[in-house]
Amino acid sequence: MADAVKGLMDRITNDDPETRGQQLWVMFALAMFLVATLNWYAYVREPEVIEVRQLLEYKNEVVKVEGTLISWVEDPYGSGDDRVDAIIDDGTGVVESRWYRPGNMPPIGTTVTVMGDVIEYDGRVWIQSLGAGAMEWTTSDLPEVEKLAIADVAQDPFAYEGEVIQLTGFIGESIAPDATFTSAYLGDHPSYGNSEHQMHLIIRSAIGQWVEATSKVEVQGILTYQQRDLRWSLQVQGPEILVDRNHVVNVPQLDWNAQATWSYQSGQTVTMTGVLTTSETDWRLYGPSGTSICVLPTDEDRASDESSSMHNTLQTVEGRLLWSETEAGWCIDANNGASPTLVNPETPISLMAMLSADPIGMVADPDATYTLSAYVKYAVEPGVENEEAYFVDAASYTPGWTTVAVNVPGPRTAWLETGQNIIANVSVGWDDEDMRIRLTVHDYTLGTVPSARTLLWDDGATQWSYAREQNVLLNGKATEIEGQWHLVRDGSNDSIVLNLLPQAIGVDQYHLDQSMTWAGRLRQVQSDDGMSLVYTLDQADVLDSDGDGLGDTLEDTIGTSPTSEDSDDDGVGDREAYENGQS
Repeated sequence: MADAVKGLMDRITNDDPETRGQQLWVMFALAMFLVATLNWYAYVREPEVIEVRQLLEYKNEVVKVEGTLISWVEDPYGSGDDRVDAIIDDGTGVVESRWYRPGNMPPIGTTVTVMGDVIEYDGRVWIQSLGAGAMEWTTSDLPEVEKLAIADVAQDPFAYEGEVIQLTGFIGESIAPDATFTSAYLGDHPSYGNSEHQMHLIIRSAIGQWVEATSKVEVQGILTYQQRDLRWSLQVQGPEILVDRNHVVNVPQLDWNAQATWSYQSGQTVTMTGVLTTSETDWRLYGPSGTSICVLPTDEDRASDESSSMHNTLQTVEGRLLWSETEAGWCIDANNGASPTLVNPETPISLMAMLSADPIGMVADPDATYTLSAYVKYAVEPGVENEEAYFVDAASYTPGWTTVAVNVPGPRTAWLETGQNIIANVSVGWDDEDMRIRLTVHDYTLGTVPSARTLLWDDGATQWSYAREQNVLLNGKATEIEGQWHLVRDGSNDSIVLNLLPQAIGVDQYHLDQSMTWAGRLRQVQSDDGMSLVYTLDQADVLDSDGDGLGDTLEDTIGTSPTSEDSDDDGVGDREAYENGQS
């Protein structure tokens, strides 16, 4: 065999003119064979799986990296590229995979294997991948997701660091469909001011749809500590955010006199009431002092205006609040809003909006009456004649809150609670003494009493002042001091006076000397020496949600249900069973 090969090489390399043409063809065929062999080897060779810290040793080579997918962004520069930038962490380091013509992306937290060329440019290193097969994973590689409440994370964030968790809450700002990187907050209450806890979100990749502020959403991501900002953040992907469409989003009313706060609603769907002017080109809405805002109607709005002119009429418009570079100011855009039209003739104008847009016209007819749906701003005690109160246009504080003074007829038998809805027949008048508009309530119907507000001892007296006259919940131990019951904080001398309900169960033999959740109305009164103000908890008793005579805290301890009078449905109430030693 060796002689045959030697003979072939001799024939190729000799200088005989008669065989020179044959030699060229043989050499060409041999070269093609060698190239094909190398290409085949490169194709079938399995790329080596390496660690991220070794990448520089494999520059310009095809490699594989196995690690955890911790984030990704689709079309990162918004240029229309069919590209995903994914971040992979294998424990030795983090690398970016620039994946062109990508396939479907798994949820973050998935263990993936990425294949591509190692690229180093200007001090940066990344893996450049192409095609749907460049990232691989199996069902067993998907992360185990733990469903938690925001309060669970707040209590012990270190327990979930680096873990994939799922949270449900209310997003604090509107997210645009094409935003590839957004910072937002997820609260446990639709109102920013009423959220007890908030989780910072870092949202990567465009969601593809508008998400309104205060929307109820479900997010899944990796919890990390941001050393630069000294805070915990949840890293989530925009396309994986689930929006609960059954939750009704509160649309804020813009205040003409608070233009400085309009930026807080940037991107949100808002409403505004004023005098609307229309033309072929520009539409504007004017407020009471001549201030105006541009409005961008839909084609349906223009057609409606042509059939029945809305020019110089009082209207409530709805659209998305956006900054216009052309106008160098704010505009309400119905084309980008949740409403199909700027003006919906079936939507009644609220009295609060009319007062804001045309106060002179409202005061001019003091005999006219209106039906108003509003909320009580501060709790009003029963039994007082013609008590002054304040109505607002939202159950809790929002920027641009509209407040109006009212006189409420009395005496009454029930409290008007803070945040309680009230539907009232009112007339509008002018208060010469206070120089302001005042409503007179003729009759009214109250809505559902709002839930009690939870107080924390660490909040302190200043924060507690915002809950004065409200129904509250507070944890502590009932202790009798010099003939007066006090609620004492565990492990400290902090306390407030308890004015007990008649037959209060919180001081009986089953509840006494235990730390319990107490319910009552927080009042602020003068101290005995008249030199200071102190807090008391009036109409106080332990929280007993099901009314079975056992406090919720005690039922949690003994294993019965705080929402059922007879937890085991045996015909014997929980209180009786506990007294008989059956619990």
